[in-house]
Amino acid sequence: MLMRDYTLAHSRTKVRGIFCLETDWSEVRKSASVEPMLALLRSSPLAIPFVHRNVVTNDALNYYLKKWTQRRHDDLPILYLAFHGIEGEVQFGDLRRRSARVTLDELEKELRGKCAGRVIHFGCCQTLGVSQRRLKQFIEETGALAVSGYERDIDWVRSAALDFSLFASIQQNTMTVPGLRAARRRILLRHGREVRSLAFRMVLRGGRG
Repeated sequence: MLMRDYTLAHSRTKVRGIFCLETDWSEVRKSASVEPMLALLRSSPLAIPFVHRNVVTNDALNYYLKKWTQRRHDDLPILYLAFHGIEGEVQFGDLRRRSARVTLDELEKELRGKCAGRVIHFGCCQTLGVSQRRLKQFIEETGALAVSGYERDIDWVRSAALDFSLFASIQQNTMTVPGLRAARRRILLRHGREVRSLAFRMVLRGGRG
């Protein structure tokens, strides 16, 4: 990937910021974080702004989702959920507690009708290992342009690198279904092996996705 490839396109389009919610991945003092990757995007020629918040409770998740959907954050249309996951769920905080698990159904209810012009990326193991029909329903109910993420268990470093490329690629086109379809093609062309290995998928509003 050449950053100059993105820079030329970025000069003709509006920057799309990232609103990241991340869990504590492991032991607190040694826990990894995607925040340095986001900082690199911000300090790059793309100058992508971001907000990063840690989430370890359901109340905190709902609080920040409400913040993200406010009009004051329209310049941060990419929601990046960097959590643990299983099929159809995200997980955070103390995984022994039921409250640390939130289903797509629950996220859909919380975000219903609030995501027009926005993208939701699940940086989680397995969360998108559900049917195309289920993800289309999620998109229709929330109003999102697209959802993306992974269908199986993923390597943390490799998935973070692909997330980086995805967020950079989104800057190259309009924030529309055709623009995101172009971004998806670009990711597949440049990172096809990783896309297949990590079972990355991106489902778009309308049509065949």
